[in-house]
Amino acid sequence: MTKRRAKGKAREELIVGAAAEVIAERGLANVRISDVAERAGMSAGHVTYYFPSKTDLLMRAIRQNERSFIALVETEIQRIRDPWRRLERLVELSAASGPGDPGWVLWFEVWSNAALDPDVARVHEELDGRWRAILTDVIRYGCEQGAFGVQHPEEVALLLSAMIDGLSVQLTLDAGDLSRPDMLRLCSDAAKLLLRDGAPA
Repeated sequence: MTKRRAKGKAREELIVGAAAEVIAERGLANVRISDVAERAGMSAGHVTYYFPSKTDLLMRAIRQNERSFIALVETEIQRIRDPWRRLERLVELSAASGPGDPGWVLWFEVWSNAALDPDVARVHEELDGRWRAILTDVIRYGCEQGAFGVQHPEEVALLLSAMIDGLSVQLTLDAGDLSRPDMLRLCSDAAKLLLRDGAPA
């Protein structure tokens, strides 16, 4: 990579990081290109050179966020041999960390825009599918090890994924009295009910 290309790549990453922060704080509709530029410490012209629209920034920000998340997940779970502990760790890494979790707020923006923008919808489908594939693989691993007793790992992954998403939304919004320990316990209890169905004694 040439020095000029490296500098351009570094600028892109700086812009994307700034965009992710500002979007999570204010919501995409309330963010101006100038806000991202100010956070990144550069001109609005520099931002639009790399990203012509706020939607481009959103898609790049969620891609970068998910790329870091998946790299962390794949590194961590491969080290865990026990199927139940592997699944628990995946849920811990995936679930919202608490009220206002910036990564989950960013996902709120993706969901909202995906309903009306086909380009954002495609990015959502791709990233959500990648996450569910990891969860499905963890469930298949547990089946191969004789710890889980399900015949359709993809269906169980869909159910668990929906539960993690739903509870994480509630936690991020600080809705009700849900705490992160409560959420993790509920996910664990649900996983045990779903994955022990038909498991060998």
